[in-house]
Amino acid sequence: MAGTLSVQKIQGLATSATPTTVEIASGHTLHAPGHVVQVVQSTYATETSSTSSSFADTGLTLNITPSSSSNKVLCIVSLGSSGVINSSGADARGRFKIVRGSTDVHLVDVRSYDYGNSGSIQFTPGCITFLDSPATTSATTYKLQQAGINGTVRVCEGNRVIAMQLLEIAQ
Repeated sequence: MAGTLSVQKIQGLATSATPTTVEIASGHTLHAPGHVVQVVQSTYATETSSTSSSFADTGLTLNITPSSSSNKVLCIVSLGSSGVINSSGADARGRFKIVRGSTDVHLVDVRSYDYGNSGSIQFTPGCITFLDSPATTSATTYKLQQAGINGTVRVCEGNRVIAMQLLEIAQ
């Protein structure tokens, strides 16, 4: 028998030992689309740079094991001490890429501009966000890669910290 229960408020039983707790029985699930199921975070603080147009790992990686194959993963990468620079007095361009396993999931171009000085001015994207659909319940690795297109792309300048957060979002 299926049905719908409509209420304005659910609260724990007042006579219970834990009256402010609503408990879901073992083996049962509560489906609440849009809520955060889990959060994992990793930080990295070793400066790496690249002048190659081929993508290379930055060292920032993080694993998550989604609880449902229909759930999404919100990937947030904080790059406050990263960017691209060209000391030869020309505009610079680089790229950052988020990779899930061996699959490219998001690409960001980074540019700096030469204003007639001795080199271009560094620009950082600050934060990269992407909502991914990994479609798995297996352990999944996300990583940040970088490539220098015209100039040097760099993360963790001066060994400052960058970070990645992965949030599993229920669907």
